[in-house]
Amino acid sequence: MSAHALLQVFLALTVLLVLSAVIGILGYGTARQGGAPVAAAVDRGTLAFFSAMTLGLALIGILLTAL
Repeated sequence: MSAHALLQVFLALTVLLVLSAVIGILGYGTARQGGAPVAAAVDRGTLAFFSAMTLGLALIGILLTAL
């Protein structure tokens, strides 16, 4: 793998991390607006964050093997 391709993978992982964080924050905010207590809202935001990360990493893994 060349240095250029490796940097593109790191960029994709960084973008995935930021997007997953935004999705987690949205999950937390939605739970709080729905009347959930803070602990439950944090749990739901965490679940949304890790679900997005899992899906994104699986997608990156599939795309890397296709190249």
